[in-house]
Amino acid sequence: MTTTDKKRLALITGANKGIGFQVARQLATKGIHVLLGSRDETRGNQAVEQLVAENLPVSLIQIDVTDQSTIAAAVEEVTKKYGYLDILINNSGVYGNEPRPSAVTLDTIRQNFEVNFFGAFAVTRAFLPLLRNSSSGRIVNVSSGLGSFYFQETYQPHYYHLAYSASKASLNMLTVQLAQELEKTNIKVNSCTPGLTATDLTNFTGHSVEIGAKSSVFLATLPDDGPSGKYFDENCQEHPW
Repeated sequence: MTTTDKKRLALITGANKGIGFQVARQLATKGIHVLLGSRDETRGNQAVEQLVAENLPVSLIQIDVTDQSTIAAAVEEVTKKYGYLDILINNSGVYGNEPRPSAVTLDTIRQNFEVNFFGAFAVTRAFLPLLRNSSSGRIVNVSSGLGSFYFQETYQPHYYHLAYSASKASLNMLTVQLAQELEKTNIKVNSCTPGLTATDLTNFTGHSVEIGAKSSVFLATLPDDGPSGKYFDENCQEHPW
């Protein structure tokens, strides 16, 4: 099956609030049907109701990126209802204050990797067969400037978030290698940073979610001759790894 004559379909993890919610709104405004991924079904339904009230094509899909059973159930649901997926945005993430690298606990590192890397990998691997059914598949990994070696060396020599930064750097590596593997397919894989965005993860410090959503929307809607295996900043400009 292909999506030549069908409405484009997007799945966004962690989309019931913050950047993910805004990405859902912006994609739906473009006429893309959005599957709003939410770990919490009640909060997910509330988010969907808000966007449906704006006459936007959005529906809920319950998915916890750390729970393989919910990932499998989500794949089964999308397969039965649609049989394809055009856009996957790995937006779910955790972030918190951390001490110096030498003082970070192994549990903190595991918690960050569980969501920021293992979760994104598990969801991508599970949905890849459906993305292969798309005539123009797009995978967007929401990374961070803190996962960029260039950023760390250039701008933040004394900014410590080892667990978070390492998990996002690993997500970037997934982007590079998966893009290489899928080079001869219709699927493009890219990473982006939303920049410092005012959400509950940052104690509402930074620019608006409208700005933070831009790079994800840009990569989700790339033309067929667009880039793959690249990293983009919040201004939708290619950024060094």
